[in-house]
Amino acid sequence: MSATASRGTAGAGKGTSNVIGELALTVEEVGDELHGLLPAVPELAVPGTPWLRASALAALADVVLGLLGVREIAPRVPVTLALDVHLFQEIPAGGQTVRGIGRTVKSGQTVLVSAIDFVGEDGRLLGIGSSIFVPAPDPALRMPPGGWALDSMRHLRGRLREPIATRLRCEPVVPGVVSMRVGPDMSNAAGTLNGGLVPVLMEEALFSLPPRVSPPGTTLASLGIRYLRPVRRGPAVAKARVAGGVVAGGDVAEGETGGNGSAVARGVVATIEVRDEATDILAILATARTFPARPHPPTARGVSDPSSETSPFLPADPAVHPGPAVHAGPAVHAGSSVHVDGE
Repeated sequence: MSATASRGTAGAGKGTSNVIGELALTVEEVGDELHGLLPAVPELAVPGTPWLRASALAALADVVLGLLGVREIAPRVPVTLALDVHLFQEIPAGGQTVRGIGRTVKSGQTVLVSAIDFVGEDGRLLGIGSSIFVPAPDPALRMPPGGWALDSMRHLRGRLREPIATRLRCEPVVPGVVSMRVGPDMSNAAGTLNGGLVPVLMEEALFSLPPRVSPPGTTLASLGIRYLRPVRRGPAVAKARVAGGVVAGGDVAEGETGGNGSAVARGVVATIEVRDEATDILAILATARTFPARPHPPTARGVSDPSSETSPFLPADPAVHPGPAVHAGPAVHAGSSVHVDGE
């Protein structure tokens, strides 16, 4: 789902299918709430583990809370300032659908605060999230009229056919640094990077830290994102480092991407910066915390190599409904909001 926001009379733009559409996300209204459904397919698992990526839930929150932003702020364009996701436990990938229940907490003239609960198929609360939106500073920017935003998210639009980091072409540079291209299939109609996909890049940067800091099987428990400006040209480059130079558990980290000592027993707190390589301008800042390092159950077939198995709860070949690409600047991303341009 997407459309362009424009000055004066606005209308839905046209474009190609994008990666957000391949997540098989659907959204429906339930009273005052918006409920998003995300199939926890193996392609969204952390490599080498049976666990769902926190970045997948960040994308779910981005879409659901972005749609709330459209509903509350339209015809003004909602601008995302912050997005947070916190998980209570690791969530298995490959066999369930996670429901994201979004609601408005505070809707004022200048600030919209929204929250989301992540719920399993058994009704158990798996985690929470929140967002802050404001109207775009330019009052001439207007959302297209009608209910196109929610309508476009009521049906499946595609599916992933390879691991999400592979699909996004995330490329390691050095330990703790990963780059990601900006292409039409992961950009909005203005050609800027879809902010709902950036958490995958952040995860990959943290996962690429040395094993004594980020041992194999590391997963994120918490991710707090602050959007400063869009990535316009790319590649987007994420750099992760242990916060404060100290690894949780008492080991002292050396430099920005490593530390002395063994695998972290209590999890790591890290900061992640994302810059537009074309300009070296800081675009996004995040804080992340990992779950404690521990053995995990044997990886199920189709998790470490998701392409080897078809997800059992998705249609074999869902119809793809191409729509304009999505996210920052004067265009609307898959969550129907844009990320703030600090320029």
